Amino acid sequence: MLNAFGAWELIDPGRGLARGNVRLPEGFRRARADGYELLLRPEHVEWVAMLGQRFDMVWATMWQERATSQLAPVVGFGQDWPWIDFTAHQAHVTTQRTGVGVGSYKFPGVVATAVDRPMVWIDDDLEASIYEWAAARNAGGIPTLLVQPRPEEGWTSAELAAVEAFADSLDDPAGQT
Repeated sequence: MLNAFGAWELIDPGRGLARGNVRLPEGFRRARADGYELLLRPEHVEWVAMLGQRFDMVWATMWQERATSQLAPVVGFGQDWPWIDFTAHQAHVTTQRTGVGVGSYKFPGVVATAVDRPMVWIDDDLEASIYEWAAARNAGGIPTLLVQPRPEEGWTSAELAAVEAFADSLDDPAGQT
């Protein structure tokens, strides 16, 4: 999760989208993409570049097709990544495209994209059923890591370390579970 959207409420309580001239939390930069204000950590650019050497990167964001043209230039990576068309993987029409529960909306598209390959899914909205799916994949010998950053913090260095350890376990067949 790149945008620490939950931090807005911490630095600007009760104001919601009327953010004005608030003091940003340490370590964040403010950016604007497609009409949205974002709180981003500059180190994500380096982290993603490093992980891109070890993983096939895919946008699993509700920005969908706009991720490459609107979000990528602002965050500093991902302009050539494929993106998941979540709508194409829906069995029925749903209106749950924002807020809590969006992980369930994404789930069928992520499953279809991952197939039986090892994967890491970083998302702030992962429900219990998604954790059960990941556990079943791991039990079946398909390494799967879910990372659920807190919306107030975004993706952190501790979570990066977990992804790196996961990648190391893939590189070392004896370390795979």
